[in-house]
Amino acid sequence: MFAIIMHHTHGRARLAFFLAPVIMLGEVLCDLQQPTLMSQIIDNGLAHSDGQYVLQHALLMLMFALIGVTCGATCGMLGSYASLKMGQSLRSQMLQIALASRDPQGLKPATLITRITNDVTQMQNLVMMVTRGMVRAPMLLLGGVVMSTLVCPDLAPILLIIMPILVIFILIVMRRSLPLYTQMQAAVDRVNRGMRENLQGAKTIKSYVLEDHQFTQFQQANQNLQTTSQTAAMATVTLAPVIQLLLNLGVVIALSYGGSLAIAGSISDGQIIAFVNYMIQITTAMIQTANIITAFSRAITSATRVQAVLDETPSTPNATATLPQGSAVAFEHVSFGFEQSEPILNDVSFTVPDGHSLGIVGPTGAGKTTLVNLLTRSYDRYSGTITIGGVDIQQLSLADVHTKVKVAMQDAILFAGSIASNLAFGGLATPEALSQAADIADASEFINTLPQKFDAPVEQRGKNFSGGQRQRLNLARAFTNDPDIVVLDDATSAVDQSTNADIKRQLAKARKQQTTLIISQRVTNVMDCDEIIVLDAGKITARGDHDSVYQNSAFYRQLVDTQLGGGRHANE
Repeated sequence: MFAIIMHHTHGRARLAFFLAPVIMLGEVLCDLQQPTLMSQIIDNGLAHSDGQYVLQHALLMLMFALIGVTCGATCGMLGSYASLKMGQSLRSQMLQIALASRDPQGLKPATLITRITNDVTQMQNLVMMVTRGMVRAPMLLLGGVVMSTLVCPDLAPILLIIMPILVIFILIVMRRSLPLYTQMQAAVDRVNRGMRENLQGAKTIKSYVLEDHQFTQFQQANQNLQTTSQTAAMATVTLAPVIQLLLNLGVVIALSYGGSLAIAGSISDGQIIAFVNYMIQITTAMIQTANIITAFSRAITSATRVQAVLDETPSTPNATATLPQGSAVAFEHVSFGFEQSEPILNDVSFTVPDGHSLGIVGPTGAGKTTLVNLLTRSYDRYSGTITIGGVDIQQLSLADVHTKVKVAMQDAILFAGSIASNLAFGGLATPEALSQAADIADASEFINTLPQKFDAPVEQRGKNFSGGQRQRLNLARAFTNDPDIVVLDDATSAVDQSTNADIKRQLAKARKQQTTLIISQRVTNVMDCDEIIVLDAGKITARGDHDSVYQNSAFYRQLVDTQLGGGRHANE
């Protein structure tokens, strides 16, 4: 846990992290002086009616109070700075890892959101505790015990009885609370997942009139979170009351026993008052310790969950090859599967020469989209070889792969911003490049009807556009800056037949000399490709041009007959 904190605390933040506890010692030392000064005022000043002595020591108390407040405020500012900078660095790395992960079995979005937000916040709270509470509470506790023993050794045995009882009780509570906070964070994951699914699937829920059903499910997850949180809270809620009870009992005993000693002349009134004040400081320190234990328990759980994300760091090797000039794509005996499952792709081999087009068809679950994920290195754990321009993609950097290959998926996700920012998407594109890409995707017509045209706003996930418009903008994004290789994965499934035909004509014209892979269940999208392959259960069952695949593949023949009715002659 502390290794994570230190790794993400850099420069001035690290200086603040170490400087804050040192400054906090100043506040503790100032606080510890107050009861002793008060004892001296009572025994040496008021007892002898020495007004000047009282005034001098009162000014000393005021001075120590001002120094303590200054030290405390400075420590708080430094601790806050270190905490915020640590959280900023940690969140940035976790999001970077989540975006770059190539592990198909990696953490899911719902738990990633919780870990990047809630769990990091718990660790930030711990940093604040480390820089302030973990220094103040132990030092005030230890200092209070030492000073009270020095000021009034006759009453010290009271502390020797109470303190071991409290330490044992705190250890028991901490041991019980840790697993409960782990369960609580898991319950937060489930609530986040439920909210995410319900909000993203709101239209589907409404269309099936399942609002009450989904609300009931969410209520169950919410109730589980409440119950788990209450159980975890109850594990530590007894800390402060028990601490206060025992230490207040100690104060009562000190006053009773100390009073009898004062009557006997063994100790002075000032010593009793000083001892009681140190007992109050010890009580405060112990309550702070209880709060620290609660925060520490949650932070340990959160640190474990954060570390699970940090362990997802992709082991991407350094690029050993430069960006290839060619755009030929080749799969050589490629196999891939998730852990403990049957292979999704099994010994797949094909080649798409420079400037050629490949059509890929197959039933649902055949592995078509998996081909795209492997080509773009969304997954790196596969056997076989995948090359671009004759170079193994494992020898290329991810940036080089994504420079060569652009993908338009069926799920057209747009981001809040403008049409231009979505089409350029993180890069630079000239107005001419944007216009050309929009023309190929047949998106210029509706873009030009908008008052702001390419500067028109896009809401989150493109909700201010229809499904077909989102897909055309998604297509245009893939065509922007004319990439060497374009992969279209059912990218026109939401557009009508007429628009689809227009896109097909523009695509054939604009990318006549460039490599294109088209995955589609629409025969008209693939039938003119230089080669068509049929995938079934992760294997290539047929390949060739339209006519030969029609003859050799029952699946493709049924697809053609169903959609075109003209069979192998529909291309004429």
